[in-house]
Amino acid sequence: MLFDTLDLGTVDADSAREFLLQATRLASSGDLEDLGQRLRRKSDAFRRTLGRDAVRATDAGELQRLMGTVFGLRRAVGPLLARLPPEVLREAIADLLYGSAPAPQRLQVFVERLPGLDETAAVSLASELLHYTYPEQCWLWTPWMWRADTQAGALPLVLQNGQALGAGPLAERYEEVGRAVAAVDAVGAREGFTRLGAGLFGTHAFLACVYAVYMYTVFRMKLSQEFNRILPELPELTRRILGVQRAEFR
Repeated sequence: MLFDTLDLGTVDADSAREFLLQATRLASSGDLEDLGQRLRRKSDAFRRTLGRDAVRATDAGELQRLMGTVFGLRRAVGPLLARLPPEVLREAIADLLYGSAPAPQRLQVFVERLPGLDETAAVSLASELLHYTYPEQCWLWTPWMWRADTQAGALPLVLQNGQALGAGPLAERYEEVGRAVAAVDAVGAREGFTRLGAGLFGTHAFLACVYAVYMYTVFRMKLSQEFNRILPELPELTRRILGVQRAEFR
């Protein structure tokens, strides 16, 4: 469990089950279970490359490959590596993963050390580094899960009354996202809607399905049929937002 105490009543289990039902109408059970397996393989790659003894020896090419799996970050990786020498980035990642402060504080410091990268992208990178290295202790915080500026994302869709998350300092916001993820994880394990993978892999796969179903609903209402036809099918869409579309995660 991520936290000792949780308010499980914050999760709207009925809405969560409905989102999963809609996802099963757009993808096979095998496709959905494949998400959890791909996330496990992504975690294996992060842990192998960014282990305590390996992280400071990781070359720029390997850093770029890993960072390219972060949703919305691929185009920013090259410019970031051009501005930030690999040894500086490696040191920042090592401090993020193996520093002595609590994870939320380490995340905030890491974000502050990335010049020229907007906060949303930097948080996505930091949270993926933490989660895939410590998959049962740390959680994702990506813009498709929750954006502080718009109060939108997958998490509010499965919280009671679209419950808003906080707007305090970055470390506090990350911890609050973690509490929401942990509550969804706990209720999902009880109710069965997060069993798409082991532990938080299943919970994050479920939240990706929630966001994908939401995207289909919005696009069908607002956009043309021509645009809808180029939107990826749900299995591919969820793989892309989770950063596991590549062949090595099959």
